Amino acid sequence: MDKNIQPKVGQVNVAIDPIRTPVIYADAIMMTFSDNGIILDVTQRIGNSNQASVVSRIGLSKEHAKVLANKLIEHISLREGSAVTGKIKLNN
Repeated sequence: MDKNIQPKVGQVNVAIDPIRTPVIYADAIMMTFSDNGIILDVTQRIGNSNQASVVSRIGLSKEHAKVLANKLIEHISLREGSAVTGKIKLNN
């Protein structure tokens, strides 16, 4: 590493192994709240039925859930141009 290049404070280098950590498509996300935090159950529909299967569970503290919510809004706003206008429009 070049001695003149300093890593940013709080920066973490993350390695992603695409075989061990595939991208999981979510048809829906169910949320369970408690005093300690939030659990997100990522679901996928089963065929043409009205049933879904939980394919991943993610637990977050309240603080981390707030950071995630703010980052999602920030990134969606940037992609849809609302960061310039100040208006957030989410298409359902």
